[in-house]
Amino acid sequence: MKPKLISFTLCPFVQRAVIVLEHKKIDYDIVYIDLADPPAWFLDLSPLKQVPVLQVGEHVIFESAVINEYLDETYPPPLHPRESILRAKNRSWIEFGSACLGDAFQLSIKETEQEFIHFRDELQNKFDHLEKVVRATPFFNGTAFSLVDAGYAPLLQRLDYLAALVPDILNPARHPNINTWKNNLLKLEAVRKSCVPEIKTLYYEYLWKRQGYIVKFLDKSRYPQAVTKSIY
Repeated sequence: MKPKLISFTLCPFVQRAVIVLEHKKIDYDIVYIDLADPPAWFLDLSPLKQVPVLQVGEHVIFESAVINEYLDETYPPPLHPRESILRAKNRSWIEFGSACLGDAFQLSIKETEQEFIHFRDELQNKFDHLEKVVRATPFFNGTAFSLVDAGYAPLLQRLDYLAALVPDILNPARHPNINTWKNNLLKLEAVRKSCVPEIKTLYYEYLWKRQGYIVKFLDKSRYPQAVTKSIY
């Protein structure tokens, strides 16, 4: 039965699931909604009123890590390591990536330079730990693409966009393995196809609408409209 993914164009957690769907070449449908004005059917469907939600017939699955586990167990080839201890370690680092996504989100919305620097440093400190385990040859575990790679690609994509504005968000000297890993992941077809083509433009528009500290580094001539804060 063809799975259907409920999505929002800018959600990195949805993108994790799409990467797995694309990498495994699963036939699927995707429906985009506006989280600022969600349809009634979605509110009835999603227990947390959040995306992603995966529909498989009458069944509803939510939370990106759980969705990806289901996809990996249902559609070959498996993307988790065979050894149970390595699978557990991979799951730990996927969870760690969710915390890193939280810091990246804070970088996009915090209004003062002090707050921005705090979350930049929080993320850099987390990356100090991640740097020690990323093999980047070319993927997290080595030569085989895994659910960890799918879990981090949306984060690294957004950090790449932020680093184009504030370069020290990603520090190749401090985290060379992570930067190599990022470049490897962002070249993958499954990652490129996991988001709408205009994702970078939409992301910068999102930054502008939130009016956090980061907009100081945007080209303001591209955003002449009146500014109002939005949850987008």
